[in-house]
Amino acid sequence: MNISKTSMDLWEYLSAERRPIALYGTGDGADKIIAVLENLGLSDLIAAVFASDGFVRNRSFHGFKVMSYSDCCHALENRDFIVLVCFGSSRPEVLEQVAKIASEHELYVPDVPVYGTNLFDRGFYESRIDDIEDVFSHLKDGISRSCFENYISYKLTGDISYLEKCESDPDDEFALLKDISGGCYIDLGAYYGDTLVRFLNRFPCLEKAVAVEPERHSFAKLKAYAEKLDDDFDIRCINALAGSKTGTELVSNSRGRGTRALPNSNISLTGTREIDVITVDSLKLDDVSFIKFDVEGSELEAVEGAKETILNSRPLMKIACYHRSEDVFAIVKKVLEIRDDYKVYMRHTRCIPGWDTDFYFI
Repeated sequence: MNISKTSMDLWEYLSAERRPIALYGTGDGADKIIAVLENLGLSDLIAAVFASDGFVRNRSFHGFKVMSYSDCCHALENRDFIVLVCFGSSRPEVLEQVAKIASEHELYVPDVPVYGTNLFDRGFYESRIDDIEDVFSHLKDGISRSCFENYISYKLTGDISYLEKCESDPDDEFALLKDISGGCYIDLGAYYGDTLVRFLNRFPCLEKAVAVEPERHSFAKLKAYAEKLDDDFDIRCINALAGSKTGTELVSNSRGRGTRALPNSNISLTGTREIDVITVDSLKLDDVSFIKFDVEGSELEAVEGAKETILNSRPLMKIACYHRSEDVFAIVKKVLEIRDDYKVYMRHTRCIPGWDTDFYFI
């Protein structure tokens, strides 16, 4: 396994450089990056905050006036400063803007966990190197091994050139999943039905589906989509969380990320409601051919809750591995503890930071 720059992570690099930092973006991502800089005694390096033109408005963020990129360059008198991108996107126009800024200033997209408190820095990497190398040894093709090496290098350095080296076309996953045939598709984290549409269109052999989505606005769109499907297709939509055991839990009433607050998480909730928690096993299905897990940091718990289904049906699985720092090794270990006869693959589709990265169990 060839991991780059492990002798110095991004945070150590910023500390050694001591150049001013301009934060690109406001919101939750920027809050987390500022918190890391504060914790490391580097918050004095923050010199400016800027946003895309449509998001500037007349406002401040953490005591900084939010500027446009051009105003930021002018305010810093075109000094040699470092840009840290503080949001996620896969939109081509946004990525083009990031590339333009990167051509003019040194730019990084720090990897901070969507959920959990473990920062993927050099110390974390070195403490889990055995687990990381074990995952690498299980990857079954060169694309997966290259993806894994570059993904780990990105997480350490924030250098998006590593992400660019491991990008796959979104439809490449269909070659891995070509053996899906009939049976039931379970979509955990179905959002408004976007992945459901893709897979049902690609695999018309699927006979039924269960779509689970906790966020209420997305669930309403999911239900509307399901109602338009052919009456002959059996689809069940469930407004619930997926976990390791059934019960109830509090979730946020707000939209977007942070629907769920878990133990040892960096997410807190205001304005809550109670919602059911289901497990895959509680669905009592004996014909499951494919499961997609994208459950906002609860992937390990959801896999545990699917243990009997995995043992009995051996479904093909796609599992998101970018929400928590430990996901890049813990998910593979968890699945192979249940069944050791899966072939493991990894793919990343174009996105910053390293979101839209998944393991496939075939």
